[in-house]
Amino acid sequence: MGFFKRRKDKKNLEKVLADVQAPEQRLEQLGGGNEAEEKLLERCDRMMENAREIEDGKKEYHVITSYLNDIEIIENLPPDKEEEMKKAADYVAKLNQARDDFLNTSKRMSDAQFQMFQRLEDEIPDIVKNLRDNENYQSTVKRDMQYLEGEKQEWEIQKQERRRQRRALEKGSVFLLFAVATVAVLLIVLSVGFQMDMRYAWIVTIAVAVLAAALIVFQLENGKRDIRQADVNINYAITLLNKVKIKYVNITNAVDYTREKYHVRDARELASQWEMYQEAVREQEKYRKTNEDLNYYYDKLVRLLKSCELYDSRVWIEQPQALVEPKEMVEIKHDLLVRRQKLRSRIAYNLDVVKKGRAEMDALLKGSTGHSVGLMEMLASIDQMAGLERG
Repeated sequence: MGFFKRRKDKKNLEKVLADVQAPEQRLEQLGGGNEAEEKLLERCDRMMENAREIEDGKKEYHVITSYLNDIEIIENLPPDKEEEMKKAADYVAKLNQARDDFLNTSKRMSDAQFQMFQRLEDEIPDIVKNLRDNENYQSTVKRDMQYLEGEKQEWEIQKQERRRQRRALEKGSVFLLFAVATVAVLLIVLSVGFQMDMRYAWIVTIAVAVLAAALIVFQLENGKRDIRQADVNINYAITLLNKVKIKYVNITNAVDYTREKYHVRDARELASQWEMYQEAVREQEKYRKTNEDLNYYYDKLVRLLKSCELYDSRVWIEQPQALVEPKEMVEIKHDLLVRRQKLRSRIAYNLDVVKKGRAEMDALLKGSTGHSVGLMEMLASIDQMAGLERG
């Protein structure tokens, strides 16, 4: 209808009412010192919300009443002026419809999208650029994240491989010990039992055993060092991966928010819609320039409305059909009356909450002194916003 609307959550107000209307307690029951002061301030905060609701409601009530007064002025115009305004409004409405029909055949976007681009006309080029840059950065961060994930998996595999090799070497060392012990027993038997000279055999056995043991120890140390290095690399990869994941989440949230806000899949679609809008604007401007009648009657309607000294002339310029069709004007008036009645109820409701809460605060503060300046200022603000007169 061209008028602003505002709704509040009734559940929150009910919660506030329940809190404010709690059984009265004496100040000493709240606690002493700062604790009592804090609890009083909390109560003031709750009343302040209701006081703001009253203040905002009164402002909106004033605006709606002003619109209703405008309607009354329009309905009570002299016959000649009323006829002149209706004629101008009828021309504007019809020419607007003809213009819209023409534009709808030349543009492939919804009215909501067109209005959005019209509202953000100066910002859209930067928005398209930022979205494209963010999408490119998102892809880069995603590749970095996949690369680090791959590096981490590779070091995990290498670590497991080194552990497997260490277990094999440990088994090999046991087998080597058993083999050396077996050969040693055999050499002792041959040397003692058969009086054979086994010196060279001992030398070879010991040399082989020492070399094999050294090789095993060397490989075990290498494996241990590789495992430690793999752990270091894995931890470093995890640290980097966590940082990159945070970047990815942040940039993804930014990209998703922009896509959702402008109802597009990506920057390419937004750029395409921007081009369609520019084309539609060019067509609109071309049509407006070639339609002198529309400009003439539009300016005439503006002058007529301004001469009536209305609270808001612009709203009727944007919906001239209401000046022509009494039925539509009646619907607008009915809607305003309903909204004003709801505002009365909301203001009365919040005023009742504030009055009860204020009475409770007076009871709590009765006979007590030493309260902070902030508390007393909040109470004064609540009284002023709610329109309460204090004696």
